[in-house]
Amino acid sequence: ARLGNMQRQDENARTLFICHATRDDVILGFLGEYRRRTRRGMPFQSALVVCTGGDDGMGDFDDDDMDGGLCSEVCEMIEDAGPSGPPVLIASGYSPAEAAKEIRTMTPKFNANDERRVTRATEHYEPYIDFDLLLERTSTNIEVLDVEGAIA
Repeated sequence: ARLGNMQRQDENARTLFICHATRDDVILGFLGEYRRRTRRGMPFQSALVVCTGGDDGMGDFDDDDMDGGLCSEVCEMIEDAGPSGPPVLIASGYSPAEAAKEIRTMTPKFNANDERRVTRATEHYEPYIDFDLLLERTSTNIEVLDVEGAIA
């Protein structure tokens, strides 16, 4: 990821950037672009995944480092943005290639008993889906037999 790529994004782009923790330039560019767009009242819907693992698949470079290889100044800048700042995820033990593969092959799921999430998903998709037609096309008439084999 280059700063130019971040700045040339469409205003409504929802891009996920992935980099290694040693790429302070990418992380600072991401944070700077967030601040630039926020000051101009432009939406910023991108996220950053910062990976700490080596390309050899052997885990983190320095397992004793609590910040996962991030320099303390960059870590402080991420923390200073707070919960209202841009979304930054630390993927401990993953190389950027491994993180990208995990994201690409992920199957999103949610629990049908989670009423809040089901309601939000329904509200989000309802304007785009004809639920009555969907139920009609996916429903099957199930014949129920009584104990003697007659249709009930």
